[in-house]
Amino acid sequence: MKKTTLPLLLAVAGAMLFPVLTAADSVVEEIIARVNNEIITRTEYAHSRDQLKQEAQQQNAANADRIVAEKQRDVLRDLIDQQLLLQKGKDMGITGDTELIKRLDEMRKQMNLSTMEELEKAAEAQGISYEEFKQNTRNQIVTQRVIGQEVGSHMALAKDEVKKFYEEHQSEMQQPEQIRLSEILVAPKVATAPAAGTDPTPPAAPQADTDAALAAAQAKAQDLLDQIRKGSSFEDLAKKQSDGPSAAQGGEVLA
Repeated sequence: MKKTTLPLLLAVAGAMLFPVLTAADSVVEEIIARVNNEIITRTEYAHSRDQLKQEAQQQNAANADRIVAEKQRDVLRDLIDQQLLLQKGKDMGITGDTELIKRLDEMRKQMNLSTMEELEKAAEAQGISYEEFKQNTRNQIVTQRVIGQEVGSHMALAKDEVKKFYEEHQSEMQQPEQIRLSEILVAPKVATAPAAGTDPTPPAAPQADTDAALAAAQAKAQDLLDQIRKGSSFEDLAKKQSDGPSAAQGGEVLA
């Protein structure tokens, strides 16, 4: 198997902790690294560190502190790597503008938002300006394309090498068959009259009311199915619409 390297990672980050001064000699920003002609500020570093904490909380809240402690030392290195990739992308003429429009529209659809204005509000609700949100997305697109072209284009795996690797690691790739079962329970809502006298058992609902309740439940179930087929999240719908005890788990009853 051929060993490949990324030739652009040759630049060296410059000196650390250079304050940016105004005419009044007050520090307005602090440079913590210089990558060729570009800088990385403490604000950018703090933002990346906060993002790491948020992702750790979402992935594993119980072990979030440990995850952050393990990965925090790599935050600055990742920023430097990203800056090198962005500079290489600029040299290669990769702007990511066309892909950015498509990516933002895909995000809008995934979030079930009607307009780009709603996507803008959703970004700002997360405490980030829409322009910064778009720039971060563009940076991801550029770095992915650079890696794909610079690394992917230099990788050449022979079929024999692929087959040999598979045969040597076949047992590692095998997984036992699994079943994941989720549900959305739609229960008919049949109104019953209050019990008369001292009989604790309420009288049965009229057949017409039962039929109407079943029809309403069937219509609701069909509507939920249509929403799922159009791309709505099964888990979100289960949490909001299911009448079963598994609603709190997004409908999951077996994993």
